[in-house]
Amino acid sequence: MPVCAICQHLSTPARAAAGTVGLLTNAPDMVASAVDSFESVGTDQHIIVHACPEHVVDVYRGRIEGIRMAWRLVGDTATPFRQNPAAVSASRA
Repeated sequence: MPVCAICQHLSTPARAAAGTVGLLTNAPDMVASAVDSFESVGTDQHIIVHACPEHVVDVYRGRIEGIRMAWRLVGDTATPFRQNPAAVSASRA
């Protein structure tokens, strides 16, 4: 099982990761430990890392400097919202 990249970043005892999380950061060690990466947002890179539940909560609550949840940001483009789901349904009913 992979270890938490945030534990390694904070130099705390490594815990087993329970899954992955999308983050925005420019910390070189975090970017290097990314499982996947996406576009940059300003000076930060949108990355996916293995993380333990405790550190996911810490990031969500803004307790770890220089690391933010990627999904919490509002970009220039709006999230698509379907006004009428039936209008795009493939069903003939």
